[in-house]
Amino acid sequence: MASIDFSKIRLTTGLSMKLEVEGGDSKRHNVNLIGYIPGRTVLITTPLLGEHRPLLLRKEQGVIVRFFSNKSACAFRTQVAHICTTPAYYLHLTWPDRVEAGEIRKAERVLANLQVTIVNQSSTTGERGTGAIVDLSTTGARLETLQALGKPGDILLMTSKVSVGHVTRVISIEAVIRAVLDRKELSNSAAAYGIEFKYVSDIDFLALQAFVNAQMARGAER
Repeated sequence: MASIDFSKIRLTTGLSMKLEVEGGDSKRHNVNLIGYIPGRTVLITTPLLGEHRPLLLRKEQGVIVRFFSNKSACAFRTQVAHICTTPAYYLHLTWPDRVEAGEIRKAERVLANLQVTIVNQSSTTGERGTGAIVDLSTTGARLETLQALGKPGDILLMTSKVSVGHVTRVISIEAVIRAVLDRKELSNSAAAYGIEFKYVSDIDFLALQAFVNAQMARGAER
């Protein structure tokens, strides 16, 4: 776990976060980052309960904010500085001097069968194909395809649907081929690759992490 300066993280507006009230029931509420003024305040949406009722908070209430950034799980403690109700419900949080960040363990690899569409961005002809992610972690995966689509060093753009519970999200992953594999696990595969994720947006990364966690909860860890 590392302690880093909040202003150096450069978070994007709209980033999904989790807010926990200190001394409360430990429930983590969904919020979004509105923006921040370095050294002064962090603005987030107010958590909404049933019938769009705002979570009751008080000024100087201690809270913990958690989020993912650059494949790291981050958290900071702060206080509610101002509670705003117009033009929408949002909060000013006191500026956190430091953020605790820890890299998500690369060992969390689970079985999967995610159907993907693929574009080889390194190909001059923009080769396209389909395949499946056979197993994955939040940093890489084993990809098998219906046709040969690249060589080590090529950049692939993959699109897939990830479902966790009743929620389904279309995610995009940019990955680099690290190895061409000899062994294929799917009967109709023409090629197999070991890939490393190069870029995943924060929102898609949250969906991917939720999927990995759900698979692990089902005992699919390998």
